[in-house]
Amino acid sequence: MPRYDPSATFRFSVEIDGVLVARFSECSGLEFSADPEEYREGGLNSHTHRLPTRFKFNDITLKRGIANDGRPLWTWVQNTVKGQIVTHDVTVTLYDVKGDVLQSWTLRGAFPIKWSATPLQADQNAVAVETLTLAHQGMDFAQ
Repeated sequence: MPRYDPSATFRFSVEIDGVLVARFSECSGLEFSADPEEYREGGLNSHTHRLPTRFKFNDITLKRGIANDGRPLWTWVQNTVKGQIVTHDVTVTLYDVKGDVLQSWTLRGAFPIKWSATPLQADQNAVAVETLTLAHQGMDFAQ
């Protein structure tokens, strides 16, 4: 019987419209949920039916060290702030220990909704990190 081990979380990439634009050290928010609606059927007293409602997809948060390789990403953020909202498909790909694709999530119609940087402190010896949060219209899964 084959053995299936979970993948380490540090082996992933982020692409926008199929192009690797920046390297990220963290990606969070890959989740969705639905609040089930309860329906009480007349004459049925043993239970209530629980039906799915609309699914809600969480915002995705990406973190990385600030570097000068993110010009296309920064241009996208700046254009959004200026009201030039362009959506892109963003794909997060997780790799196994051999470097083969384990799982991919494609966020349809993503756009930036928040950007922040860590505090800049002269008395600290830490990497400056920028955080980008994306909203999107839904998520597709691929293996």
